[in-house]
Amino acid sequence: MQVFHGTIITCDDNNTVANYLVEREGRIAYIGEKLPTQYEVVPPIELGNNVMIPAFVDTHMHYSGFSVLHKLFPINDTDSNAKILEQLKEYAATTKENIVVGFGATEFAVSEGHLILKEQMDDACPEKPALIIKHDAHSGVANTMFINAVYSKIENLRGFNKTTGELKQEAFLAACEFLTHGFSTKKVIDSMVETSDFLASRGIGLICSASGLGFIRDYDFDMERSVAKGLDNGMQIRAAYQTSNVDKISRKEMNRVVFANLDGTFANQDAALLDNYCTINNKGVSYFNDVDVQKFCINANRAGYQIALHAVGDAAFEQAINAIAMALEDYPRYDHRHIILHGSLPTKAALKTCAKYNIMISAQPSMLSHLDGVYEYVKEILSEDRAKGINPLKSINDMGIKVCFNSDAPASDPNPVMWIHDACNNKNPEQSVSVYDALRMATFNGAFSLFEEKERGSLEMGKSCDLTILDANPYEVPKEELKNINVAEMYLKGKPYQRSRMGSMATMLRGMFPQ
Repeated sequence: MQVFHGTIITCDDNNTVANYLVEREGRIAYIGEKLPTQYEVVPPIELGNNVMIPAFVDTHMHYSGFSVLHKLFPINDTDSNAKILEQLKEYAATTKENIVVGFGATEFAVSEGHLILKEQMDDACPEKPALIIKHDAHSGVANTMFINAVYSKIENLRGFNKTTGELKQEAFLAACEFLTHGFSTKKVIDSMVETSDFLASRGIGLICSASGLGFIRDYDFDMERSVAKGLDNGMQIRAAYQTSNVDKISRKEMNRVVFANLDGTFANQDAALLDNYCTINNKGVSYFNDVDVQKFCINANRAGYQIALHAVGDAAFEQAINAIAMALEDYPRYDHRHIILHGSLPTKAALKTCAKYNIMISAQPSMLSHLDGVYEYVKEILSEDRAKGINPLKSINDMGIKVCFNSDAPASDPNPVMWIHDACNNKNPEQSVSVYDALRMATFNGAFSLFEEKERGSLEMGKSCDLTILDANPYEVPKEELKNINVAEMYLKGKPYQRSRMGSMATMLRGMFPQ
């Protein structure tokens, strides 16, 4: 049993701030202003200037992909292609890996104003296949040796530029499958176990991972579920299956199914828009026609699944909303919790449909701030007026639409403190939300989106004692300084977070064969 005393922000419906929380056998036995007499014999843990909140929730990431990419060659300094090529040359000369893979290139952050080219990579890394993956993890650039190795798989796929070596869309996914096929199972599991420590350092206790893309035979999905069941440190991982094939779903035991991406990203200028980009004469890429999306949603809704659709541009957002609305007209469900992942540029008409059918939105609040220069780039390709329409959190919240947060890692690092800062300091000030609303979006609403609100997401009696300790009170810090708050400590199921005590393979086996 433990008694905590100090400032405790519960994130409940009433925005209660308590003084005491009692943990017993991993659950919250009491929370309130005064400590009941039966608990007075327990010496309290004084929070002091620290503040307790519920553990954060990341509602959409790619857990295995994020874990693996962070173990690869990191591109730490991206202000010039010349520096990237120097790093590539040095790394290629020293690594024992057969394929050189770097992560983090950003064309709008380098002085040259464009991605490195295949010929430049050939000069820097002539003796090994090499692939540099962009920061958004949706595209990359390869040298000639890498392209030759995968040429038969990508030559006829959309997104392959033979001249520049750039890989996007289906060509990029095929390249990822080639890469991951060469990873040892132990290496991937090692990375996932270590990533749980990284998530805990950011105060995250619950995530939902979309799996089934970028790994051959979708083996990432099964590994993630086994690791999730095998972890002994309290980290909660929910795996959702990402596919456009309804037949695959029935073979997996799960609640949420993620339809394969409806469109691309702003970074690649292939997010699907209603109007042309300012810099190119097209509206991006829609991967699927309306009929295919509607058919999937109707079948998945009838089967009782929670549908999650990845939609970035406004055209994709309307396609997603209309498909879910059609599915609910076909087969009404009261508590479906269907959700749009990102929904970055929502139209007013589609938001009205969201409100009507209780469709949630999992937003990426740090989309316009997680990299230097990203907001200026987005304004250039979309126009300043359209850029202001990205993440209109206040309007969405005022319409009664539930909003939760995600990182889409590895597209950006999970950082809930920055989510809260950016939600309260929206690039469009009129769309900023209150600190309380931002905290709810990062905690309770996230748990709600995963049907976990009775167990997690707020600090209330009977719930799992999953706590994040901050070193400052977000209600007292000026909103412009929220990003300076740090995570001091974390408790999961009432225990201070510790690294997993078992090796990675033992974790995997424990998950596969639970006692």
